[in-house]
Parts: sequence; structure tokens; C-alpha cells
Amino acid sequence: MKKLKIFNLIPILMLTALCSFVVAQDDDDLGTDKLAQTGMKFLSFSPDARAAALGDAITAKTSGASSLFYNPAGMARLEGMNVVVGQTQWIADISYNAVGFAYASNAGVLGVSMMNVDYGDVQGTIRSTGDAGYEDTEMFKPSASVLGLGYAFAPTDRFSVGLHVKFANEDLGTAHLTSESSDAGKSSEDLKMNTTAFDFGLMYQMDWKNLMVAMSARNFSESLKYAEEQFELPLTFRMGVSADVAENLSVSVVNERPRDYFTTYRVGLEYSLMGMLDVRAGYVTPSDEAGINLGVGFKMAGLGVDVSYTDFGVFDSVMRFGVQYTL
Repeated sequence: MKKLKIFNLIPILMLTALCSFVVAQDDDDLGTDKLAQTGMKFLSFSPDARAAALGDAITAKTSGASSLFYNPAGMARLEGMNVVVGQTQWIADISYNAVGFAYASNAGVLGVSMMNVDYGDVQGTIRSTGDAGYEDTEMFKPSASVLGLGYAFAPTDRFSVGLHVKFANEDLGTAHLTSESSDAGKSSEDLKMNTTAFDFGLMYQMDWKNLMVAMSARNFSESLKYAEEQFELPLTFRMGVSADVAENLSVSVVNERPRDYFTTYRVGLEYSLMGMLDVRAGYVTPSDEAGINLGVGFKMAGLGVDVSYTDFGVFDSVMRFGVQYTL
């Protein structure tokens, strides 16, 4: 019995060490010196309607295939098979489509994720010496997509761990470069980029009020370079807790440390009615334009439908839709 108790302390010590590492990060790496200076920002997008309704305070509440987009350790408790599909009409007529699949085997849970971004048609421009200061080039259609492979397992009945490997690519059309030397003239370069990124996560569950403690790290990758500009991916650390504070009511809280923004706090509330209807609300601070998050979920006989609404200030509000099926 004593050996078992000591073994159960190992994940708590791991979580404590990792959380301490995150908090100790220097602002030069994760703070205000690098605001809005990452690339492939779509890799940090939240495609799941349930997560968005909770203000993405989902690190300690993930489950099934949707865990691949937030904390892959959440897949570990899955029994059987789970499929999720999500669609988001984002601001500026940008649309996101995501699919996740998870299957539980005797060796753990395997998962596959896919997400693509449609930016629509964009008019290219280049600096010029004319009165307007720029001139039009060709119309182009930027795009981005990512394919991920995940694995999660639970070495004990309380502790779970997960890994998600992502293969991302982005096509931003053609860059027209003008040299300061008149002899060099103009040149062009295709802005296509491919890279591999890694996510991992840990979760530990306690008896008191189903308290869950978790952490995740997303988008570990090497530095990349477009034309003459070098950039890094949107590396993000999250620490979260969730608990059932009352009958049918759960609360989740997340502390987020992104590479390219301030430290962010997220709070989510989820109320379940008769095991069929979930009502959700979430709040994020600080935030530039995104405001309150609201959503509902319906589930019956393994099928679930989720809808979320996010107020986006001066922009149009954002709606997310999701469907999932568990067998």
C-alpha cells in the first residue's frame, strides 16, 4: 500500500516541476517583448465548440478526440471510439474546419487530427514609388492545414499522459521583393512552409469533487524563416484545474502563458441538465476584442451536438459548431 501511494505521488511531483518551469520562464521568452511576433498562428486556434464556450478553460476537462487540439492526455480515459467534427466561421470571412478521431486499444488510445484554414481570396500588393505608395500584383488564395497523430495512456487510475505530433504547412502566395539597389530590380519568392510541431500533456485526478489538475504544452518546434523574416511558432503553456463545485455544476480555471501575448486567465462554467443538455459560459482576461463566451450542448445515445457564441467587439461575433459521436 505504501509503495502504491508513493507511486501515485510521482505525477503530482512531475506536474509541480513542470508548472514551476512555466512560471519561471523569462519575459524575454514568453512575455511582452514578443507580442504578435509568431507565425503559423492557426496552430493555436480553438476549433471545438464546447471548448470555446468555456473560454478554452479546457486543459483539465478534455476528453475524447477533441483533446488533440488542447491536451492530448485527455484521450487516455476514452473507451471505444470517438469522432469529432468542428466548423468555425471566423472574423474577416476566414473559415476553419477540423476533424478528430480517437480509438482506444489495449496499448492506449490512438488519435488522428486534421484542420484546414480557408482565408479566401486576397489582393496582393507591393511598395512602389508612385503617389499611392503601392501597386497591385496578382490575386492569391492563402491556405494552411495541419495533420496530427496522437497517443495517450493512463499508467495509473489517476494519472494520464499524452503526445501529439503535428505536420503543418502554410502557403501565403508569392512575395515580391524590391531591392534598394536599382540594378537588382525586383525578385519574387514563394511563401510556402512546412514544419513539425509537438504537443504534450499531463492530467491527474483526485477524489475530492472530481478535482482534476492538468498541464499542456503546445507547438514545440524549431524556428522558421519566410523570405528575410525569421519567426517561431505560437508556443503555449497551460496549467488548469477543474472540479464539480455543486450538483451538475463544474468550474474550470486555466493559466496560460503564450509566447506572443500576455499571461492569460480563463474561467469556464458548465451546467448539466438531466445528462442531455449542457449550458456553458466562459470568460478570458486580458483580451483585445474577444468578450463573453456562451454555448450549449445536446447529447443522446452517443451523439452530441455543440454550439458556441463569442462576442468579438468591433468585429462580427463568431459561431462555432461541432458534432461528435462515441461508439
